[in-house]
Amino acid sequence: MDGELSRRLNNEKLNGIISENLELLNGEYSSVFERRLTQLYDRAQLLARDSALLTSEERCAEFERMFDPTNLPPEASDEAKRYVKSYSEAQLLSDKLTVCRFLAERLGPRADFGELLGQGSAKLGSDCKGVRIAYLQNAYADAAFRRFSEVLDSPSVTYPGDFTSVCEEVYYGRAELCMLPLDSSRDAKLISFYRLIDKYELKIILSCDVASADGGVTTRYALLGKSAVWPDYVIRNKCGSLFFEFSFVPDEERTLADVLSAAGQCGLRLYKTDAIPLSYSDSEFSCDVILDCQNGELNAFVLYMMLAVPQYELLGVYPHMRNG
Repeated sequence: MDGELSRRLNNEKLNGIISENLELLNGEYSSVFERRLTQLYDRAQLLARDSALLTSEERCAEFERMFDPTNLPPEASDEAKRYVKSYSEAQLLSDKLTVCRFLAERLGPRADFGELLGQGSAKLGSDCKGVRIAYLQNAYADAAFRRFSEVLDSPSVTYPGDFTSVCEEVYYGRAELCMLPLDSSRDAKLISFYRLIDKYELKIILSCDVASADGGVTTRYALLGKSAVWPDYVIRNKCGSLFFEFSFVPDEERTLADVLSAAGQCGLRLYKTDAIPLSYSDSEFSCDVILDCQNGELNAFVLYMMLAVPQYELLGVYPHMRNG
């Protein structure tokens, strides 16, 4: 018993020494981190001055070249190399997100981010007076239209005969917006409608839930237009969550885990993700990701996706209307 007690006390002492040594190393790191932040801030300033880079087709390759992984000399041990590789990958992501945060602050108001999304500075609400909405009429769609009308200014409506025609009304400019069901609590993601969204290059700008008469099934409806719209404060205040939805095809360089890790560091919460089979491949899938951005750094994450994930496609930045 005395031997066991002596061993435990010795282990506690050694662990205390290790903790003290690690704390000293953390203190040394803090000075390095402060110097790193200064350099990352300067890099963000350079990016802000070169506005062409933010919209260039080569922006992702250029952004990646700015960040070099940490390398150890050949004589370093294998364990040291594995440790540094793991650490440097996390550090690289942190560096990229830090640059995006500084860049978001430098670029300023939200309207700028509408332009970066390629959609101009239109805002849902202020630019939606008297818009025409196309949808396939039924009891559930009528209920969704009434919900959307609560935050739109005097919308009018047209009733095409099928869902393809609904999308074509917007695609050919005969209506500004259209409505489609996206998801069902019974059938999950309605992939056929996402195929239409992709085919007609539509973007989600608002969503709401409609319950069946017995409350057993809930269908999520989307209001869609030709362009994504950065929602203004008034509309967001009337709604609940703010969603950022996108799709991308993972590869060896950028996995779903990488993207979700970046989202988490920006304070965005994963709401839902689905794997959708690609039309041209039997073995590859596109990841459809929905993030709840209500309390996160959406601006920084938008920049990260633009600069670090070349194969991503925006599906919408949209508020979801509160139930009831």
